[in-house]
Amino acid sequence: MLGLLAAPLAARATILTFDESRNGNAVEPTGSGSQLGSDYGDNVTAASMAVLGGVYTYGEAGEGFTPDVSVDIRSSLDSTTDPGVRLWQRGYGDLVNVVFSEGPGTAGAPLLFVRLTAAPGFVVDLHDFDLAHSSPVATTIAGVSVLDGETTLFSAANVLVAGSTSTPGRTTFSFPMPLSAVELLVRIDVSNLSPGAQDNIGLDNLRFGQTPPGVVPEPGTALLIFLGLAGLAARRLGDVSGP
Repeated sequence: MLGLLAAPLAARATILTFDESRNGNAVEPTGSGSQLGSDYGDNVTAASMAVLGGVYTYGEAGEGFTPDVSVDIRSSLDSTTDPGVRLWQRGYGDLVNVVFSEGPGTAGAPLLFVRLTAAPGFVVDLHDFDLAHSSPVATTIAGVSVLDGETTLFSAANVLVAGSTSTPGRTTFSFPMPLSAVELLVRIDVSNLSPGAQDNIGLDNLRFGQTPPGVVPEPGTALLIFLGLAGLAARRLGDVSGP
């Protein structure tokens, strides 16, 4: 009878590796200063996904992918035509291919945002991500936070971000119990740095997942489950009480 109880479906997760950029309608290997495609990270179903103009690739750690989550990455200096972020190949700690906030000229932007949105009925789960500084030495940024609407799920101030001579050459934020909501906002605050240094913090390897809606039994199935559990309890009582 216990077999009637539906097991929850396994959660899934995708890793954004930022290995491809978008140049107009073409998808190209990430180059330093290249554009992040607005569709990168959306509704991922495989390690390689054919999209308009080419193929996007993603990492995965054994959980499967995230077909019911969309991703939006932009800076606080975005516009209707430019998300205000760029990609870079190397030079940010030991990371390869990162996204960073972009501002006017050679400056950056004070805030970098990653918004993860689950489809109706699903929940998005944040597992971990890496930050690194584009310098041999580490630097301190104002803070890192993860929000569920107006609710702060995680917050850290005065965060030391590793440089290339650090060991390891990255600062990892890991959540063994994933941060979960219908929509999550990751907020990287580099406003304490000078404008010319705000693009020196790169993000990579953002691993997020989705949890499917719970299995709600139909009324008839629920009754069978109740009767099955009641029968099991009666048998156990009989075993304890004896003849």
